[in-house]
Amino acid sequence: MPALVVAEVVLILVSWLINAASPDLPVRSMLSNEGIRWFFGSFVSNMLKPLLVWLVLFCIAFGSLRDSGLWLHLRQLMCRSSAATYRQRLAIHFVIAELLAFSVVLVLLTCIPHAVLLSVTGSLFPGIFAQSIIPILAFITVVSSLTYGIVSGTLRTLAQVCHAMVSGFSTFAILFLLYILGMELYESLCFVF
Repeated sequence: MPALVVAEVVLILVSWLINAASPDLPVRSMLSNEGIRWFFGSFVSNMLKPLLVWLVLFCIAFGSLRDSGLWLHLRQLMCRSSAATYRQRLAIHFVIAELLAFSVVLVLLTCIPHAVLLSVTGSLFPGIFAQSIIPILAFITVVSSLTYGIVSGTLRTLAQVCHAMVSGFSTFAILFLLYILGMELYESLCFVF
């Protein structure tokens, strides 16, 4: 993380030095009027990328999966380490039914002729389905996890459900800082060169 800050400072100084030494080179200085206006004026637009949305969705899905108890239950099923309670077995059956329903809906939206999520050429990639695969997976994970948590009794109140959905942000908070610093460095490189 400090390396990204140092790299940004070095880029600012190097762009200024190159522009001062050879003004006819196609290098824009970050310390010029144009560079300073760009740095402050385009910060928000530099951050608005699909990767940020994917990061937010990942945090929500991870928190829901972990705090609902579904992740732990799936690990126990794979290791066969402990027997599940009646409510846990019932919750797993609900999750399986939901996953089957989601699968049927996705097949209907993508595999039949003239399906809604197909591209104009009739393919999945590239197209709307390819653009929405991360949000679809996150939505399925959140709904399945919360269903498991509510049916199994792990999540009993609305406050617990909301806490489960936002708890992933504290675990992956560092990724947001890395995203901001990394994206600003990338956009600065694009501006300078």
